[in-house]
Amino acid sequence: MKTNIFDFKRVGLLFQRYFAERSHTELIYWSIMAIVFMFLRNTTPLMVGLIIVGGAFYAGRFFREIHSRSNGVAYFMIPATQLEKLTAGIIITSFYYFAMMIIAYIIGNLLGTFFNNILASVDFIGLNIFHYIPLQWKLFTDSAVVFTINQKTIDYYKLFGISGSLILVQSIFLLGSIYFKNNQTLKTFLSIIAFYFIIAILVILEIKLIMGDFTQNDNFNLNMYNLKDNFKIISQIFYYLLIPFFWVVSYFRLTEKQV
Repeated sequence: MKTNIFDFKRVGLLFQRYFAERSHTELIYWSIMAIVFMFLRNTTPLMVGLIIVGGAFYAGRFFREIHSRSNGVAYFMIPATQLEKLTAGIIITSFYYFAMMIIAYIIGNLLGTFFNNILASVDFIGLNIFHYIPLQWKLFTDSAVVFTINQKTIDYYKLFGISGSLILVQSIFLLGSIYFKNNQTLKTFLSIIAFYFIIAILVILEIKLIMGDFTQNDNFNLNMYNLKDNFKIISQIFYYLLIPFFWVVSYFRLTEKQV
C-alpha cells in the first residue's frame, strides 16, 4: 500500500539508485577492507577499531551530496520522502555496513591464512620467514564471554554488543553528514570530543558538590560502589535511547535542509 509518507517500494528504488551510482566505489572499498583484514585477521582490538573507525567515515560521507548545489538539487528532486531517504541511509550505513564488514573479514581471514601457509611451505634459503598458522576466527572467538547459569554454559558474543556501539557511532556521524557542509567526518569527531569534555567537567563538578572533595572523602569509594549498579542500568538505557534520538534529529535536519 502506497502512502505519501512512507512506501517500501520507493525505499527499494533508493537502494537501487545508491548501488547503481556507487557500485564501483563500493567494490573498491570492500576489496580494500578485505585486504586490510588479511593483515589484521589475528589482532582483535585493531579489527574492532577498524570496524568502528571505518564506519564513522562511511556514515560521515553518506549525505555529502546534499551540500553541493548541483547534486543537492538533484537529490532533493528524487520522488521520495525525507523519511524514506533517511531510512535508506540508516539501513545502508548501519546494517549493510556491519554485514559487509563481517563478509570482508571472512574473505580476508581465509585469503590471509591461505597465502600465509603457502609461503610457510616455501624455503627462503633456509630462512623461516613465514610460519604455518591454522585458520582462526579471532574476531568471533576473542569477542566471546563464557558464563554459567544453573550449570549451563552460555556463550555470549560481544561482537553483537559491538554492533550496538557501531550503530550509535553511525547515527552520530550520519547526523554530522547532514549537519556540516564540509569536512563532515572531522567536524563530527571534534564535536564528540568537545561534548565529552564538557560532560566530564560537569560530572566532576556535580560529584564534588554532592560529595565534597572526593580525593579526601573516605566514603567516596563506598558510595560509588553502591551507586555503580544503578548507574550502569541508567547509562545503558540512556545509551540505547541515543540511537533513535540522533535518527529523529537527522530526520528534522534533513527536512530543514530541503527547505
